[in-house]
Amino acid sequence: MLIHLFPHAFGIDIGDRSVKLVQLRNTPRLRTTAFEPVTMRMCSLAPGLIVNGIIEQPELVRREIAKLLHGTKKGERPIKSPWVVASVPENHSFLKLISIPELQLENMEAFDPAPYVSTYLPVDDLDNYTLDWHIVHQNPSSSEKLVLVGAVPKRIADSYTYLLESLGLGVMALEIEEVAMARSMVTARKQYNEEARAIIDIGSTRTQVIIYDHDIIQFSTVLPFSGELLTRAIMSGTKLSEEQAEVAKKQIGLDISKDKKISSILIKEVKEFRKSLTHTLSSYYGHNTLSANRITRIVLCGGSCNLLHLDTFLTEELGIDCVRGNVWKNLGIDPKRAPIDNTTALSYATAIGLALRAADNPFNTRDTI
Repeated sequence: MLIHLFPHAFGIDIGDRSVKLVQLRNTPRLRTTAFEPVTMRMCSLAPGLIVNGIIEQPELVRREIAKLLHGTKKGERPIKSPWVVASVPENHSFLKLISIPELQLENMEAFDPAPYVSTYLPVDDLDNYTLDWHIVHQNPSSSEKLVLVGAVPKRIADSYTYLLESLGLGVMALEIEEVAMARSMVTARKQYNEEARAIIDIGSTRTQVIIYDHDIIQFSTVLPFSGELLTRAIMSGTKLSEEQAEVAKKQIGLDISKDKKISSILIKEVKEFRKSLTHTLSSYYGHNTLSANRITRIVLCGGSCNLLHLDTFLTEELGIDCVRGNVWKNLGIDPKRAPIDNTTALSYATAIGLALRAADNPFNTRDTI
């Protein structure tokens, strides 16, 4: 039996307004693997501690993560493993699928993607960026190979690494959010023939759109739509306080029968979001005229995706089946037996993707993306 080099490693998703932690236990089964949740917990961050992915007040963030690691609720045990896979914010990272002659990849240890990346990624000085890459599965008869390359500014990567190391943690990997999200939301064992998926992560401060096509992330972008935007819109159109607006948002959503005024405010914002989303999808098709498959399903995740009737509204507006994701499918868990309901768990989608990488046996195939 192979021994995991990083026992009990966990995933941690550090966002602008919250930190989410997931630890999984890798349980081999006949012909497959199951991942049992050991720990799922989160803490909120006050505004201003992390702004647009930049850690503005590291000591205060460190204090909150230390509490999270120790456990603050009854029954929560401290995290004893020092090994972690963490996310880096998508708005400071670049991800690009590039084609490289197969001969250049024969000596993988010596391969340097920098000469190829400079023509694809919108970065000024590659010396200031940390690069990571891996080969995408492709037809072995091809003379070229597709390589997925990620680039993150060193100052951003270093700030997250230093933060975690100051807590006594060893960073197994820093991973771009899009990759962790796809690992969580795309069914690992399904072959997507002539169809693509769009993943929409609606968070508290921004929305991320990821297009998964030809078994790899092809495109991603960030849109100015969020849970906070909806709350502020309600406050602006009514006399409700922030706390009252937040409650109204969750209880009323897009249901006009519950409160016409508040639902109309939210519908207006969602229609603007739909316009941006339509433009994003059109841009993907336009730039990939020959190779792009049609997006046959949109998968929603993130804490703000549970807005009442949002899935049905977008389905009608876009003409594409739009559903809330199932975070348990790649863990081998029946949602009815999950430790928390899927509605709550959708906010953990990125953290679960990170935890899957932390717990996965690299010698198994198609257990995770």
